[in-house]
Amino acid sequence: MKEICFEIIDSTNAYLKNNYQDLDNFTIVSSKIQTKGRGRNDRVWLADDNNLLFSLLIKDKKYFNIYKDISIVSAYSIVKVLEEYGIKNLSIKWPNDVYIGGKKVCGILLESVSKQELECLVVGIGINVNQSEFNDDYRIEPTSIKKELNKDINLNEFKNKIYERLINNINLIGNYNFYDEIKNYDYLKNKEVYANIHNNKELVKVLGINEDYSLKIKLNNEVLNIETGEISFHI
Repeated sequence: MKEICFEIIDSTNAYLKNNYQDLDNFTIVSSKIQTKGRGRNDRVWLADDNNLLFSLLIKDKKYFNIYKDISIVSAYSIVKVLEEYGIKNLSIKWPNDVYIGGKKVCGILLESVSKQELECLVVGIGINVNQSEFNDDYRIEPTSIKKELNKDINLNEFKNKIYERLINNINLIGNYNFYDEIKNYDYLKNKEVYANIHNNKELVKVLGINEDYSLKIKLNNEVLNIETGEISFHI
């Protein structure tokens, strides 16, 4: 694993998407500040320089057909490290946000580069580590590790734990059954939520994450399996 560190950059995902041809598989790009950080559905990711913001490059083609696994296993990897720090009430909001209670502590954005065929995957991750105040208007109330534990976290030590767990778990995909553990962290399971389906806002009941990491929902007495990114939820 190679890490490229910036003090400030527009977007670590964008950097990897623009430079992947010259970089090795599992290269990580991190930055204290991202001026154009994004979440899913082009939402702005707002964070200060007390947090962990990075992107992981995946160029090995054997991973290209398991992008759903990579997405949610990445969230699971964050959860397991946070548990090491003594944080309770952790969950994964499908497809890959990490919550503490009902508050968001981590967001993940999985992107790809395609030309004639798929060239690479980029996993962008933002974790609120030592941020104390959140003064902007957030759709989901955020929190940080510091706010939950009432103490500062050694950012370099935390970063190394995250990198190691993330890459180890991605390498285990296909040889280890993560589903039996991930299903225990399913934030949306049994909740009635509004979902945008085909540009219509519908009230659905979430039945839970499936073994293939799609999501099972019930809409008007019909059971549907939703793939990653097809809909967004409003709690």
